[in-house]
Amino acid sequence: MGRSPLRPPETAAGETSAPPAQDVLRALAQVLAPLVRLLLASGIDYTRLSVELKPLFIEQARLELLRHGQRQTDSAISVLSGVHRKDVRAWRDGALQQRAAHEASASSQLVARWLASESLCDEHGRPRALPRLGAQDSFEALARAVTQDVHPFTLLGELLRLGLVHIEQRDGEDWVLPKADGYVPAAGSRELVELFGSNVADHAATAVANLLGEGPRVEQSVYADGLSAQSAARLGELARTLWTQARRQMIREASRCFEADRGRADATHRMRFGAYYWAQPQGPEAPADGHDSRGDAT
Repeated sequence: MGRSPLRPPETAAGETSAPPAQDVLRALAQVLAPLVRLLLASGIDYTRLSVELKPLFIEQARLELLRHGQRQTDSAISVLSGVHRKDVRAWRDGALQQRAAHEASASSQLVARWLASESLCDEHGRPRALPRLGAQDSFEALARAVTQDVHPFTLLGELLRLGLVHIEQRDGEDWVLPKADGYVPAAGSRELVELFGSNVADHAATAVANLLGEGPRVEQSVYADGLSAQSAARLGELARTLWTQARRQMIREASRCFEADRGRADATHRMRFGAYYWAQPQGPEAPADGHDSRGDAT
């Protein structure tokens, strides 16, 4: 009597199940196309990118082994990642660049607190102008509430540099006015590059978690085609309006949660809530010049 054919073990309940490799590669080509455009525009070719990818593959392979309770040896990491063992050893020795976490800047914290404080906003929830100096309901008081390590005048200078605020003279007194449309750093600036990395990374992490069955997490969109340029522009304005409303509400609630959780031992989580809007002419050779594609960021 013949032996029964060997069968691979079934995925245990609760474990993740990755989609087929070819489907992932096909979807990844769509994701990477605009990123490759950015790389080429920045003078980064395939050879340089492949070098930068090595530590990412190594680190993610190490984490994948850790998640499955397997030993994180150089050989295991090399087999899983496809990176040569000598590069894995170099990574362990610190020769490959490591990524660092960045805490929210004082300027971002100040803007968030400004938006979250009902006493500093008008009846529509928009941050109102503040006198530069004063013990209460002023920019100086707001800055000192955020940090004691940076002088309010220095912090104001940074906000002016970033384009977050501007100064007006009223009856001989300086008033600080927030930018009406939110903060959008200058194209090509380091601030915009950092926002790009943080926003796209967390969006991708959300989508990947859903693909691997680790969700469900919120990652949705609305799609329409057959639109005129005027309709696309009008929907872009609607997207900006909806985002502004949702952003203010989320900042206020996040600020309340932060204050309530301050000092707790289990206050170890972070979050990001975002939105995007993109529109372009249809067709394989359509230019990548989305209508109203810039988003507010703080």
